[in-house]
Amino acid sequence: MSDPISRLDQFRADTPGAPMKSAAEVRQRGDQIRRRQRAIVTAGAVALAAVVAGPIIFLSAGFGERATEPDPAPAPSQTPSTAPSPSSSAPAADLTRAHLPSADDLVADEPYPRWVEDQTYDDEGKSDYNECLPESLRDMGATAAVRRDFLPRSGEELSDAAGTLKAVVAEFASAKEAEAARAEISKTAASCSALDAETAGSLPVEGGVASAGDINVVTYQPDDPDMNAVWEVATAVVTVEDRVLVMTRKRGVQSYVPPTDLRTSAVNATYRMVGARPPAASTSSPASDPASNPPSSPPPADILGDAQLVSAASLPAMPLEGESSATWQQVPAQPTPTLYCQGAWLSSLKAADSVSREFRLQNPGEIGKVNVTVLEFATKSAADTAYETVHGWLDGCPATMADAKLFTAGPVESIEIDSTPAIDRAAQMLAEYAGDCGGQDCDATWYDHQTVAQIGTRLVLVTHAEAGGPCPPTRACPPEEASDYTEWDNRVAQTVQATVSQAIVDLR
Repeated sequence: MSDPISRLDQFRADTPGAPMKSAAEVRQRGDQIRRRQRAIVTAGAVALAAVVAGPIIFLSAGFGERATEPDPAPAPSQTPSTAPSPSSSAPAADLTRAHLPSADDLVADEPYPRWVEDQTYDDEGKSDYNECLPESLRDMGATAAVRRDFLPRSGEELSDAAGTLKAVVAEFASAKEAEAARAEISKTAASCSALDAETAGSLPVEGGVASAGDINVVTYQPDDPDMNAVWEVATAVVTVEDRVLVMTRKRGVQSYVPPTDLRTSAVNATYRMVGARPPAASTSSPASDPASNPPSSPPPADILGDAQLVSAASLPAMPLEGESSATWQQVPAQPTPTLYCQGAWLSSLKAADSVSREFRLQNPGEIGKVNVTVLEFATKSAADTAYETVHGWLDGCPATMADAKLFTAGPVESIEIDSTPAIDRAAQMLAEYAGDCGGQDCDATWYDHQTVAQIGTRLVLVTHAEAGGPCPPTRACPPEEASDYTEWDNRVAQTVQATVSQAIVDLR
């Protein structure tokens, strides 16, 4: 039997001026459509499995993204959660606004407000969406592109500090061209040569239908010398077959704030890019029809949870002269690192799971803080490597402060902790840095004990900080004898003991 494509070529040759594609183009487009239909079927199957088996579990970033109650979903949220059939879905060649993420797909990390849609474009838009990328997707060979910009909900606390988030989806002629563009964009975003930027973090985008993807975060100094922060640009780049997603978050942050995560938002946006409902959206969108979703079973148990986190009642109270003792209060996660001397994003340690909790001591002003993170690793060797990394952070203390006039870092020392099972090793150091009380004559100082302990595949990070000045929070000012430090040392030791004992409660 003769090849129908060959007959098509002959017909095209015999019909001058007819607006027809060549046989090679027809074959290429047919292959492209079949590939995307397979990706959509895969996405639908994974999304359905996620509804039944529970949400996908990603690596924790210490203080990672936390889901909030989403706004009602716009039109894109009506995409079916199961794989659409070729007859019911839009033609695969058509890249539309429906392939862009909606506000429901974006996770607003605490304490920032939820994201809402700002502008949507049927191309890349007239303004730059990422200042680290000097070349547009069209210039890189994209045949089509759509874009949507998001802003934090106005009128809420920290809405002015949350920054902006922008998503662009582009289509290329082939999967090979799309992957080449993704690799180039990722490399450019990581170096950000267009700006005098420094690397702040990097993470893979995993799960679902993504062919490949990662997130790179950089920071750079602002032009305004009065801006008491640095600019942060986080770029997520993901491919699925011949389509590329570029998601950009920009905000102003203090240099010690953990970098933007973006992973959950990027995965959800990747599902939208292939025309499928994201796993997170299938359970969080108030606009979804419960009757259309199959009943879900309880999600699988995480490795770590609240059971491994110390409670406020277990932390030692601080005696106050002439008053009753100040007691600890658990507070929502703050935009600060677990350890003052933390040198990088905790997710860079690549733990299998992580949980965190924070406490403050108030009577009436803030006079103490305890931050706790427990990390579980897949192997003992991975935990060993992470311990050495954290130990190096404490030893070098790369943290910076806007006002470091009183900053000093003591030596890292090994400590003993009584636990069952026994700890493998533990280290602690004391950092002293200026308190935020304003004025050149301010002598308020934080005395911050930071501890890392390892028990097999588990690491426990603990901060116990108390405010003082001009003397440490000791019994005598100035302290003259070793006994003057005893009460303070005991409080720190009790905090560490209680935290580690609770963190390994399931290992006994």
